[in-house]
Order: sequence, then structure tokens, then C-alpha cells
Amino acid sequence: MEQEAASAVAWALALERSAFAAAIRASIWIYPAANVLHVLGIALLFGSVAVFDLRLLGVNWAGRPAEAALLALPLARTGLAIALPTGFLLFSTEASAYVVNPIFQAKFAAIVIAFLNLALFHAGSYRRIAGWGGEVPASARLAAGISVLAWLAAVVCGRFAAYV
Repeated sequence: MEQEAASAVAWALALERSAFAAAIRASIWIYPAANVLHVLGIALLFGSVAVFDLRLLGVNWAGRPAEAALLALPLARTGLAIALPTGFLLFSTEASAYVVNPIFQAKFAAIVIAFLNLALFHAGSYRRIAGWGGEVPASARLAAGISVLAWLAAVVCGRFAAYV
């Protein structure tokens, strides 16, 4: 296990010492722009996911079919497409500190849980969304609960990781 941790730190240190990361740190525009875009991407992603998941949980859009919440998903994809690369840019500047930071590790774990949950949801109950009618199946409600909690944990841990 120690060898794996040392390997992770070595990989992160190599990334952090790369010309790529040095250019980000040296620029007066790249890091702040990446930071702003990352926050906007997360806002789009989490806001859209929350709309969809809360609808499946019955918290909002009462009386509307679950399919109506599908309108939020393209925004979630857009947010993810912005958040992932900008997150990598931010990570690369201090990668060796982040890989050993337990709060950052929790953020990464929450993201992995969110993606695994998404894959299971899409392979299962999502395929039958058109047939749900007015009743959201328990499996979809469970997936929605896990999703909103996992993404919320990722957001909270992401903010905390910068200060721990």
C-alpha cells in the first residue's frame, strides 16, 4: 500500500513540476479563468442534477411527469464538460498536495460514487422512464438520493480541500 501511495505522489509531483502546470501557475489569467469556469461548470452540473434528482424524489415539479426533468440533463452534461477539464487544470498546479489530502480524496470518492450510480441508473430504471407514468420506481428514487448526496459531498469537499 505504501508503494501505491508513493507512486501516486510521484505521478502527482511529476504533473505538478511539468511545463504545463508551470505555465498555469505563471499566467495571471489561466488559473483564475479556470477557477471561475470550474465554479460555473459545477453550478451547472449540480444545479441540473439537483433538479432532476429532486423531481425523482418527489420534492419539486409535482404533478409533472418525470420525463419533464429530462430537460435538465443537457445542462448537466455541459456543466460536466466544463468542470472536468478545468478541475484538472486546477489540480495540476498543486497535484502532490491534493493526492494526499483526505478531503480531496473524499471529493474524488464522491465523484466515483456519483458516476457508478449514474451508470447503474442508466443501465436499469432509466431505460424505462417513458413507462413510469406518474409513479417513480423505488430504484430510481434510490439512485436519485445517492446522486444528489454524492454530488453535494463532492461540491462540499471540493471547497474544503482548498483550505485543509
